[in-house]
Amino acid sequence: MSQLQLPRQAQQYIQLLRAQWKLWVPVAVGCFLLAATYALIKPDEWKATQSVVLRDEAAGQLSGQGRFDSNDTLKAAQEMVVEVARNQAVLEATLQKVGPAPNHSSHGTWPSLSDIESLRKNVSVSPPNGAEFGTTEVLHLSVVSDNRERAIQLTSALCTELDRALKDIRNRRADSVIDELKDAEKLAQQELDKSTLALKAQETQVGSDLGELRSLNDATSGDGNLRNSWNQIKQQIRDGESDLAKLQEQLKILQEAQSDPEQLIATPNALLESQPALRRLKDGLVDAQLRTSQLMGKMSKDHPQVQSAMASEEEVRNKLRDELSIAVRGVQADIKLQQTQIKSISSQEEDVRKRLDALASIRATYANLVADVEKCSQVLRAAHEQLADAKANKLASETSSLITRIDLPTTGENPLGPGKTVIAGTGLLGGLALGIGLVVLLAPPENGQGRRWTDRLWGRRSTDTTTPAGGDRRAGSAPPQQAPPAQNANGASRGRRATDQVPQATYPEIDRRSGLDRRGVPTPDDRRAK
Repeated sequence: MSQLQLPRQAQQYIQLLRAQWKLWVPVAVGCFLLAATYALIKPDEWKATQSVVLRDEAAGQLSGQGRFDSNDTLKAAQEMVVEVARNQAVLEATLQKVGPAPNHSSHGTWPSLSDIESLRKNVSVSPPNGAEFGTTEVLHLSVVSDNRERAIQLTSALCTELDRALKDIRNRRADSVIDELKDAEKLAQQELDKSTLALKAQETQVGSDLGELRSLNDATSGDGNLRNSWNQIKQQIRDGESDLAKLQEQLKILQEAQSDPEQLIATPNALLESQPALRRLKDGLVDAQLRTSQLMGKMSKDHPQVQSAMASEEEVRNKLRDELSIAVRGVQADIKLQQTQIKSISSQEEDVRKRLDALASIRATYANLVADVEKCSQVLRAAHEQLADAKANKLASETSSLITRIDLPTTGENPLGPGKTVIAGTGLLGGLALGIGLVVLLAPPENGQGRRWTDRLWGRRSTDTTTPAGGDRRAGSAPPQQAPPAQNANGASRGRRATDQVPQATYPEIDRRSGLDRRGVPTPDDRRAK
């Protein structure tokens, strides 16, 4: 069985590498040494991470106290944590608490601005698992250092200082809010006092009608005492006028009865009830008339009994006339008394009406004063509540924390970045690739196709050989004619110097049986025969 052989081009490159080992071996060794030196002197970087949970500083309901009401609020709080964690004062306090590194030079003050800036570059605050701000309340606070224990210490100290800085921010914010609320409370108290004095003056001016004024201002309280009294007085006036009209009518009837007592028979019972003497006389007159009528039905007009009955009837009429005069005078007296009473009641009604008109004229002003006092009282009450909440928040900021740690800071098993072996191996591989590349570019294999890349810049040397592409000839055949090189403006050939000599072309060995050379390319004679 024939052994497997490498392609001819690969064999040429292997021979070339063997021949040019002085070029690529030093390059590979140099790169390896540089990488190994860097791996040895490169400090390790350890990353410590502290997981924290952010809570809302505002006190909410018991079911959601400490929870954020929206994602925007949570995002704003997380961005504030990021800014505070990278604040210069917080970083400086962290470095002062941990102290300088063992390999740190003691020149100058600690920590310097460069130390603070270096720590700022190594501090990062991010949500877990590549999430975005505002989607989770958990944050990862990470610090990178050249020592594992120092990274843990820096992370723990930074978390403590971050908590202290957030508390300080809350305290200062609460102090400013408390000052503003105190000013607002003071102004509200002044406005309330001013409105109260104005209302007091108005109520003092009203005096005894204050209850009526308040009832007028309050639509749900109903009618006041003064309005009820007014209604009663008006009812009395109406009743008095009705009684006066009745007395005047009775007086008219009585005056008519004086001239004709017979009309007294048709007098209404209401008049007779008020005049009992007239009722008895009326009844006596009726009885006398009946007796006279009965006797005249039995006897003649001249009969003594008839004459006696007629005399009795006339006597009753005379007495009735006298009683009518007395009744007229009595009714006239009642009319005057009723008129006087109506006048008095009307005077009372006028006084009550004037008082109601006066209260109605100041009701709008009084209502505005009452509304101002109520509004100032509400503002003052709200200021009191807000001030109490602000003081409670300040006390809470001194005891409670906005960030809650989850366990202790953690680090990985290995430092960040590739290991020393990986760096050295990468340097060796890079050096080998660089050396082989230089060999391929600067020293191509013998009988290779093409030209060096440097020939395009400086031209071909006089010792170079030329093998035309695809140019083969058999033994004894004349070489093909070559085209003269292109001339430039100065008469020199382009791509080579004018003193260079063109050697004769060499051709690869030709297989006589197939008419092809070793590369499988037809010879010039075969091409001409075809």
